[in-house]
Amino acid sequence: MIVSSIIANLKLLHRDHVWGQYAAIDMKHNAKTRYDRSGFGIMPKVVEGMERAGLIMVHPARAHVRRTGIEATGWLRAAIMAPEVPVGDIGRAEGEEVIRVSARAGRDQYGSRLSVMVDYEDTEESMRLRAEMEEINAFLATQGIEVYGMRQAAYKLTRRFLLRSPSDPRGFNLHGRLYGAFWISMPKALRGGLTINGEPIADLDYASMFPRLAYARVRCEPPLGDLYAIPGLEGHRVGVKAGLSALLSTETEMTRLPHEVKEGLPAGWTASRFRQAVAEKHPPLVPLFGKDIALDLMFTESNILVAVLLRLARMGIAALPMHDGIMVKSTSAPCAKSIMQTTALALCGVDIPVSAKIV
Repeated sequence: MIVSSIIANLKLLHRDHVWGQYAAIDMKHNAKTRYDRSGFGIMPKVVEGMERAGLIMVHPARAHVRRTGIEATGWLRAAIMAPEVPVGDIGRAEGEEVIRVSARAGRDQYGSRLSVMVDYEDTEESMRLRAEMEEINAFLATQGIEVYGMRQAAYKLTRRFLLRSPSDPRGFNLHGRLYGAFWISMPKALRGGLTINGEPIADLDYASMFPRLAYARVRCEPPLGDLYAIPGLEGHRVGVKAGLSALLSTETEMTRLPHEVKEGLPAGWTASRFRQAVAEKHPPLVPLFGKDIALDLMFTESNILVAVLLRLARMGIAALPMHDGIMVKSTSAPCAKSIMQTTALALCGVDIPVSAKIV
């Protein structure tokens, strides 16, 4: 089981290097948690054996930088990259935990947040959340989701919650976004080849969802138009979007622009200048800056999305989640758009416009 699992993961890794050049492997002998697959405690010995056999190359871990990494080599790499071994034949093991909880664990040398997985005891809430995800996954597994007519490797949507600290009580009320499916990380340029049961897709997005949820939090009406349209930053919407998220994600006043925000703004923009520009556009949101409220907004966002997925699945409509939107068959777009709008209104009490576009 361990060998076949390693080979399947290496096939996906080497096909397009979306996640990097190496597959990360945990070589520590830690106590088993709900996230560990039964029987995989001997993985370090299997990895060592595969390396001795010349099947893989092992790249040692570096403290605070990376975990142990592996890559296929020799005849194994040639074999798994052969066209006779399609990724559509890669399955997924049963029993994977779809409700995951992690906790913040400081920052790395570059300032990016670190996190650690957290074990938990089941409650009525966790069992309900798991049942919802299992229902969504079971329905999507019956649908033909292909890229340019080719089946993709099996996937499993997971819902991931976050604690602000490992010492916090276990809970399921922060973050909660969905991950684990190939289309979530798919470049927009490739989505034109994505089909559901042979039909092209429509991309449905909640318009400016994050700031609208923030306005709902302070019980104020947002201004008309694109909420990411900040005077002086026309043509830099991606940077504005990342910057507003950063303002709502920090525990204190943002004094430096995160790297991805700085890259998306014009030269010369500083954290204080950006904060002032956003404050002038959205005065009611200023009290939320530096209050680390983004995790709460993500939780509301994810609750809306899960409710939409369940409603559509029970209507026989496959919807592929994208954090603040979904992709459906183009013929299902009008119905799905209506469900998205009514669900958001019911769960957060505000109208959130939905934009539709054929990919």
